Amino acid sequence: MIAGTTPGTVLLKFRKKGKGMSVSKIASSVLASVLTLFFTGCGGGITTSNSRFAFVANSISNSISTFAVDPQTGQLTPKNTVTTGGANARVITVDPSGHFVYVSNSDSNNISVFAIDANAASLRMVGQPVPASGPGFITVGPTQNILYVVNPQANNITGFTINTNTGTLTPLTGTVPTDSSPVALSFHPSGHFAYVANFVSGDITVYRVDNSGALGLLGAVPAGVNPASIAIHPSGKFAYVTNLAANNVTIFSIDQVSGGLTPLPQPVATGEGPNSLTLDPQGRFAYVTNAIGSTISTFTVDVTTGELTPKATVSAGTIPVSLTVDASGRFAYVANLASNNVTLFAVDSTTGALTAVGPPITVGTGPTSVVLSK
Repeated sequence: MIAGTTPGTVLLKFRKKGKGMSVSKIASSVLASVLTLFFTGCGGGITTSNSRFAFVANSISNSISTFAVDPQTGQLTPKNTVTTGGANARVITVDPSGHFVYVSNSDSNNISVFAIDANAASLRMVGQPVPASGPGFITVGPTQNILYVVNPQANNITGFTINTNTGTLTPLTGTVPTDSSPVALSFHPSGHFAYVANFVSGDITVYRVDNSGALGLLGAVPAGVNPASIAIHPSGKFAYVTNLAANNVTIFSIDQVSGGLTPLPQPVATGEGPNSLTLDPQGRFAYVTNAIGSTISTFTVDVTTGELTPKATVSAGTIPVSLTVDASGRFAYVANLASNNVTLFAVDSTTGALTAVGPPITVGTGPTSVVLSK
């Protein structure tokens, strides 16, 4: 079970607050062409030390571009491309062992599983795609053997157990309710809490996570207009929510005992259409992809208060939708949805500044997310 009848898990009754809420004008300009593609959640995916491979999910060509990573320069060398076996590939993630890759295919209502061949730097599909319900954001949870799936159309979270030997997925019974149009899920570093950004209802739902990985809904807090992603600071003290239609980030302090969220007084301005925020591994810098403005906003993070101080804005490709920082904190990779490429940036270890390295890297059509693996 994921929630509801699991012993020790209390699933609190939750009142829907998103009915009838209209999407604002600024979001609508993106929704017409990008809404079904860009929900890539909290922007970072899994990063591992000594990254050897990079995998890019391409939403329109329904493929995965595979690259070898140069650990010294961060450069990507293309290896091969495989089809996902589904339609509208949204988010790609890697299991903690680094042996398997999972891709959510929203339009074909399934999830593809691939085994990583480390010797050939290639992917091999495992079985047939597994049925799901319009899956969007996916991530492996703190128990490391459950794949959590956020379903924007069904307004819920479902889960699959991961066979650690074969990578295959087995669906768990039950669903966990969210509010309207959930688009991103992030776990607290302690593994005790989980947070979901709900795009239409404009709030964050908060969950308790028990030892089995089951989620118990605790309630919801307002975030902003069209929250598109949520990132948790490595210290576990702060949460950051990008509000796509308000062009800002809401910062919350996190109660370490209850998991509750308390907003800081003022949201922080970003560029146009912020849809993902990524923190560096040490939590000193924050990067926001601005989908409408085609820029990246960079910030320094006050690790004591959680406050963000804007530093610079740099150009990316067309409609940047996610940014991944490698575990060393030296390189950042941005998926540019409409220019069909990935921008590589070097990260200044002192200031967090981003400097583009070389020309953009060509990938498939409509890249939405980049994940790194060792």
